[in-house]
Amino acid sequence: MQIQSLILFVYLIFITGDSTVMDSIGERIKQTRLSKGLSQVELASAVDVSQPTVANWENGSHIPRQAVFDRLSELLNAPLHWLIGGAQDQNGFTQISQQFLKTPIKHVPILNWPNCNDLIESKIEDGTARDYLTISTLAKKPFALVVNTQNLNTEFPIGTTIIFDADIDTMAQDSFYLFVDNQNIVLRQWHKPPRISGEQSMPLAKALLSVRPL
Repeated sequence: MQIQSLILFVYLIFITGDSTVMDSIGERIKQTRLSKGLSQVELASAVDVSQPTVANWENGSHIPRQAVFDRLSELLNAPLHWLIGGAQDQNGFTQISQQFLKTPIKHVPILNWPNCNDLIESKIEDGTARDYLTISTLAKKPFALVVNTQNLNTEFPIGTTIIFDADIDTMAQDSFYLFVDNQNIVLRQWHKPPRISGEQSMPLAKALLSVRPL
């Protein structure tokens, strides 16, 4: 797949510290979805994303793009400003919007899909960039890969760009990770206890979000 002049502003916010049930974007999406009687699969289909993407919104790994926020607001009948920022203070700012402004902008390399030989002398995030995504993110070692085979995972169609972080602090249930499995670099959903042999090894990177081709 040829990628030319691809610039994407993706905002990733990691909520830390004590919070009430509706203090994060993920919780507002989850509670509103449940109030409408929608499953993650149904919501994902309605806004044209994958179910793991919805799961990552709700567990706080990343947040939707602006265009998806618009669709969520309409579908869930929830004010856009509330979904994004929650209750506003007297100046019209929110803790979330302030975090947006403080989050550093990085140029994330889009790499060719790696193989095990590439990892002998270098790390997975050190490959040669074929293009870049401009991202506002707290990820420490971000990089992106483009799905080039349907055998990778049915959740991610060919041409989908997946953004990863090679810095993994903890494993999150049902999140997607890159593993080495039978000398191949594969994308698998992590479960505890492990359900596939490849999940016995340490992952190479965690998937943060996916962007489907237009």
